[in-house]
Amino acid sequence: MRRRTDGDETWMRLQTWTKGQKPAERLAAHILSTEGYQSIDPSHPLGGRDGIKDIVCIKDNLKWIGACYFPRDQKSLKEIKEKFEGDCVGVKKNDADGIIFVTNQELSLGERKSIKESTSSFFVEIYHLDRIAHLLNCPENYGTRLEYLDIEMTKEEQLSYLARKDNELHKLSDMLESLVHDYRNFKQVTADDETRTEDEVSSAINELFEKVWYDRHQNLKYRVLVEDEHIDPEIWKRALTVAKEVEKKYGVKNLGPWSDFEWGMINGKLSALRWFFGEDWDMLDT
Repeated sequence: MRRRTDGDETWMRLQTWTKGQKPAERLAAHILSTEGYQSIDPSHPLGGRDGIKDIVCIKDNLKWIGACYFPRDQKSLKEIKEKFEGDCVGVKKNDADGIIFVTNQELSLGERKSIKESTSSFFVEIYHLDRIAHLLNCPENYGTRLEYLDIEMTKEEQLSYLARKDNELHKLSDMLESLVHDYRNFKQVTADDETRTEDEVSSAINELFEKVWYDRHQNLKYRVLVEDEHIDPEIWKRALTVAKEVEKKYGVKNLGPWSDFEWGMINGKLSALRWFFGEDWDMLDT
């Protein structure tokens, strides 16, 4: 039999649903996922008691329970409302903020309003036959429609799907181009305003080197004067002269003593800047 057109095939297969409750709940979970609901938890995908709920989910920081009603063929408004009101018991029982009623029943605007007005103590969202059919006929749900209703894409839908993907690729391309442009601008700004010159980095390395050397010199000086450690007289004389030059250059107050944290920072900076110029990590020879 030739497939119905204008979305009627989806509409008819939903209304004449014969697959039972479990697939209906799974279909509802797929639909809610595409609608922005999160943390979707079907309550009993293998059957059994569900605590007056078929699905639990979150959206806009609100907790919702989902109730599925997929009978075969159209039912009276009285029957639909009775099912909805029975499911509403689960809102309070599950400490939820609202209920999502997912049904394959055709409901007019007035009938939907009547169902919603049957309760006023929590939020109500209704996914009725026409709304579900529309969602399943959107490109992002073609796979779900095929799985649950066995409806393949028409040639027109294939063209629509490919056009949609092509449009998404163009949008991604534009976004990437914009990001590259912004990155280049950022690099230009930082190069003009913030990047240190080679002379500035070399000067910083020299200062750190001299401060590390001076601290080590003080330790050696203690060993020479207190512990009688022997040093070549000419080398020691030159070391004392250099130490005086360093003190004059930076001021004794700026040459320690250092806390463990300060000493670690000085050595870390020297190692990092030397690495930038090609030395190995942790190169701290003085």
